[in-house]
Amino acid sequence: MKDKKGTPKGTKTGDRFLLVIGLLALVSVVGVYLNNGPAEGQASDPRIAVITRDGNRVAELDLNEITEPRQFTLDDGIHVKIVAENGSIRFVEADCPDKICVKTGTLTEPGQQAICMPSKTIVKILDN
Repeated sequence: MKDKKGTPKGTKTGDRFLLVIGLLALVSVVGVYLNNGPAEGQASDPRIAVITRDGNRVAELDLNEITEPRQFTLDDGIHVKIVAENGSIRFVEADCPDKICVKTGTLTEPGQQAICMPSKTIVKILDN
């Protein structure tokens, strides 16, 4: 049976409010868990970074396996320096005039890339 407001008898407005809050909390917890990726100690998907210069592959590395920073210096033509660390890669120096590649910042996600057009150097993280 329902009361005058259409609420099932014995149910209070506060009960519905608590149910909605509980559902929102549950959705939030599940969302945080899913977005944090694998727990520590579990294997994660490879995050492959590729460095090319003038169409030639200079290096390919899994950013998740890097334990110490690795530096790549390319001096043929325009000088660029690239640093790869655990989970990220970036241009740190370039002798090009505008330095857009350096200003792009750190790449951490599949599909991201930074390009130095004058030196014909591309750094990108491959899509899985």
